[in-house]
Parts: sequence; C-alpha cells; structure tokens
Amino acid sequence: MCRVTSRTAALLEIGVRVPTALTALAYLTFAAMVPVAAQVPAPPANTGPATGLADSGALRATVFGTPPQDIAPMPKTVPLTEINLALPWAQPVPEVFWFDRRLRVWFSAQEKPAPLAIVISGIGSDGNTAKLSTLRGALYGAGYHVLTVPSPTFPGFIVAASSTGVAGDLLQDSRDVYAAIQQILAHLPRGVQITEVDILGYSLGGANAAVVKSIDDVEGKLKIHRAVMINPPVSLFAAVGRLDKLFTISIGSSDAGVERLYRRLYTRLANLYRNSDKVRIDDNDLLGAAATVLKTDADFSAAIALTFRIALTNMFFAGDLYARTGVIVDPKHPPRVGDSLEETDRILRTKPFSEYFEKVFAPYYLARRPNSTVKSLEADNRLDIIGDALRGNPDYYAQTNSDDLILDTPELAWLRSTLQGRIAVYDHGGHLGNLGERQQISDMLDMLAGRWQSSSR
Repeated sequence: MCRVTSRTAALLEIGVRVPTALTALAYLTFAAMVPVAAQVPAPPANTGPATGLADSGALRATVFGTPPQDIAPMPKTVPLTEINLALPWAQPVPEVFWFDRRLRVWFSAQEKPAPLAIVISGIGSDGNTAKLSTLRGALYGAGYHVLTVPSPTFPGFIVAASSTGVAGDLLQDSRDVYAAIQQILAHLPRGVQITEVDILGYSLGGANAAVVKSIDDVEGKLKIHRAVMINPPVSLFAAVGRLDKLFTISIGSSDAGVERLYRRLYTRLANLYRNSDKVRIDDNDLLGAAATVLKTDADFSAAIALTFRIALTNMFFAGDLYARTGVIVDPKHPPRVGDSLEETDRILRTKPFSEYFEKVFAPYYLARRPNSTVKSLEADNRLDIIGDALRGNPDYYAQTNSDDLILDTPELAWLRSTLQGRIAVYDHGGHLGNLGERQQISDMLDMLAGRWQSSSR
C-alpha cells in the first residue's frame, strides 16, 4: 500500500485546484537534502490606510512574514522523504482527481531514536508548504523526527483520506487525520525509532492538531503527549466569514476584481514557478508576489483575501462533486480528465464560504446527523467542542498574535481564559506573519518540551 518515492519530478495539474491564472502547481517528489531558508523582501513604506478587517501592521506582517534576519537558526539541510499511501476507507475517486488517489505526506528522520513531531498544514494547503518547511527545519534541528501532513481541507487529502469528501467539519476532519496518521506511522521507513509523539499545526491545522490529540486522549492509539496550536481559529466559519468580508471589501463580489489582481501578480508568479524546483507554488508564493508587486494596504488586503478564497474554491469544488449537490458540478455529468474547468474556476471565485456552507456542507451533514440543525453544525465547528480538554489538560498549548486577522477580541479572550496561561500572545504578527521568528520558534519548542512558562512572554 505504501510507496516511498526517491526521484525528483515536476507534476502539473491544470484547472482543478486553483483558478485559471494559478493552475500550474509544481510538486516535489524526492528523498534528498533540501535547504529550508527563504528570502523575504523588505516591506515598502506605509503608503495608505488599511481597508480590510485588520490594521496596517497586521496586513503587512501577514503578507511579508518574518524578515530573514529574524528567522530562528535552522540546519543547513534536512533529509526529506515523500510517502504515498493508499487508504482503505477512501471514497471512490472522481476521474478529474486521478492525481490524488494516494495521500502524500513528508517525513524527515533522525539517525537515532527521537520524538516525533506531527505537523498539520493550514486551510487548503498540502503537506510540503514553505511554512511547513520552516517548522520542519526548526523541529528537525531540535532533534525531532518530523512528519508533515496536508490539511484535511486540501483536495489531495479530501480525495485520498476523507471519509466523507465534504471538508470543513472540525471533528470529522480531525478523525480522518487521526486515522490517516495511524496508517502512515505503520509505513514509516525501516529503522525509525520513535520515543514520543507530539502534534502541532498552523492556522486551521492548529485546531485540527488539538482535536486530534483530544481524540487520542480517549482512544490512545498514538499516545500523543503534547499539542501546540499556532494561530488557530476559534471558529472556522466565523474566521472564513471575516475573510469573505475582506474579499468583498478589497476585491468585490464579481470576477472582474479577481482578474485585475491576477494580471498584476501573474508575471511574478510565472517567474516563481519557472524558477522553483523544490516546493509547489503555495500561499507563501502568492503573498511573496504581492510583496514585490503591490504597495498599498488595500492591495495587501486583496492578496490575503485571495489566498483564502483559493483554498475555499478547492473545498467547494471537491465537496460539491462528492456530495453531488449540483451547485457547481452536474452530478450526472462530472468533469473528466482533459475537460476545461476555466468557467468552473471563474464561477467558484465569486462564491463565498457562506454559500458552501448553505448549499453543500449543511445539506450533507443535516441529512446524516439526526436532530442536528444549522446552529448545531456551526457550534460543532468551534474549539469549544474540546473546551474541557483545553482547560483541564496541561499538555495543550497555543501561540497567536493580538492582531491576528482570523480572531476577534472575544475569541482571543476565550483562548486566554481557556488555556489558563498556556498561550503565548505576541503583540504583532497578523496571521502567521511571525512564524519562524526566533521567539516564536523558541516558545514552540519549549511548549513541546513542557517547559514553557507564561512569564517568558
């Protein structure tokens, strides 16, 4: 069932995962030594007021990320193996998703017995993003085996590992991740010795990591010790709703605004793709292109909103196809390999998350969960569902920023009160804008080791 790939290949998927101007996605397939450092351009001078849902500093931190001089020390190289795994519970694979029949994860092994850190990617992202590369380098340098896995909202996970095909349910998605991890660990390279298992994730992956640990606290199949959430949402639906609002404010509700933004970014993205032989073009690259091309807060708001909208279009397309709801795809005539999806992409770019919830997600789960309601589905997708575990178990931690774009003031207060001192709240960073910074990495490693104290922040 498991195949470890050790050759380099560039594979393209046209028109399925992202809108037209971003259809070329490069994938890494190798078991070699890769660099983990990345160059980040310096931010331009502040040239205009924020027009989105956060202040100017938060927008710019989200787009530019951590400056190179502030990145935590990293090893020069990290061994990396791609593992492809067919999972027994996977749904029948639609023809258009032929490329995703196997789940792709990435593993970095120490040469001696070591703890394992499992890292879950953010919303709509695969298991080998630039952000994961940063976390992988820090964790490997600290002595961990590192396993990075895609978000359960990523099409590659939905196709290969989801038991429903309809992503976005926090508990169900996390159960699928939990089951997949068990299969993955059974197929790690020979000779790998694991002394302890910890789990972490960023953005939505942070919430998934905590829920996976809460499941394991009951079932005990992985014996996960500690969990660290990095910039998690308290409510997926509320967070994406805010970003949908940001999209409308900064880009507009029609496709014309998206096309205008694409035209401004396309040349830079095309150059990134041509020059990349290591990782797929991901949200870091989109924001990197924005950092070099765009200049105002309104521009940065648009770029941030677009990265999240791209993730939503992938979820929407896959969910509609699997649930057979017919919102985008005719269930009697699903797309086939070679079919043009340009018009589908154009339609999806104008669809907010609320429409996915109302027309795909809610009908699917209401039909399968007796006595559930729209309100109960919304409530079931908040971190409150594991509130008792977060309050009572000292092995759950979190890191976030006071100006994070995906949290409002009550949600940040809830995280503070619920985690009772096991949360680091940084003054600045927007959403993931300080990931990889020295203090963030130091705190993360201290949390995983159980030695972090709130007085250190």
